[in-house]
Amino acid sequence: MSTTASTTVLAVHTDIDGTRHPREAVLAWELDRARAALRLLKQRLGDDRMRDLLTPDTTAADTALAAWARASGGRWRTAVTELTTAGIDAARFLAWWQGRLQAADRDALLTANPEHYLADPTGDRVEIIETLGTGPARFFLRFHDDVPIAGPGHEAFPVRIGGTGTLADGTEVLRVMHEFADTPDGLRIRLTVQFPAAAPELLGTGHQWHFACEFANWVEAAARTA
Repeated sequence: MSTTASTTVLAVHTDIDGTRHPREAVLAWELDRARAALRLLKQRLGDDRMRDLLTPDTTAADTALAAWARASGGRWRTAVTELTTAGIDAARFLAWWQGRLQAADRDALLTANPEHYLADPTGDRVEIIETLGTGPARFFLRFHDDVPIAGPGHEAFPVRIGGTGTLADGTEVLRVMHEFADTPDGLRIRLTVQFPAAAPELLGTGHQWHFACEFANWVEAAARTA
């Protein structure tokens, strides 16, 4: 008998109190409850226990990121993600988003992405543990004005917020530029990240999806509460 896994796609239907629900409805329910479960676990663990729990991962990431930075010789690889939405403008979104950072709103920062493990914006930088590539990494993001990321068409974005991420020893391992502009009916966001050129391409492509997830969730949260 063959042990090859079957590729058959099953049509699963669910009936609850006489009402037929498609598979997509159950998956949507599962996603909602998975988010709730993950949110509860992050709340219960807290920052100190999360740091301790992920120390083996972040230590390994420190070693890899530092090696890629050294091997890159100052060269960077760039990845860009763009989002557009209607119904909320740049000023309204930025007031909410920057307000969450200033208030150190741990819940709003962590729930935006399932792979946000720690976000501590106290002081002049944000301590972050999140997945870079294949696993959790710890870095310190400082927002400042002289981040050397321009990119074509940057004049179209009147608000540009750049930052650099370093390891605990000061090694620079990433750069970001968050750009915001109004559209006739809403908001346009361009998100640029740079990793050392010697790092695997997965870091850039993975972070494009990471940005898409977190900023879409933040935009929706801002629209609900602003």
